[in-house]
Amino acid sequence: MPLSLPDLPYDHAALEPTIDEQTMRIHHGKHHQAYVDNANKALDGTEWADKDAEEILKSLDSVPEEIRAAVRNNVGGHVNHSLFWEIMG
Repeated sequence: MPLSLPDLPYDHAALEPTIDEQTMRIHHGKHHQAYVDNANKALDGTEWADKDAEEILKSLDSVPEEIRAAVRNNVGGHVNHSLFWEIMG
């Protein structure tokens, strides 16, 4: 199953005034979505495409070298942002 952008566990405006709604919408809907899209693109057609993000990162040394950097950066960015949204709530 491809990686997907998680819903925020709160409203985009919930962190105002510290982080404004527009910044949250851009960072979640565009920046984080780009990590998801790029990770799925790198994984497409490989045995890794159906694995969850944590499993991929735990086995990163087994990911083919030609896609490893893209997988590390984008799956890692996806996991980091997913954690960020959770802890900010």
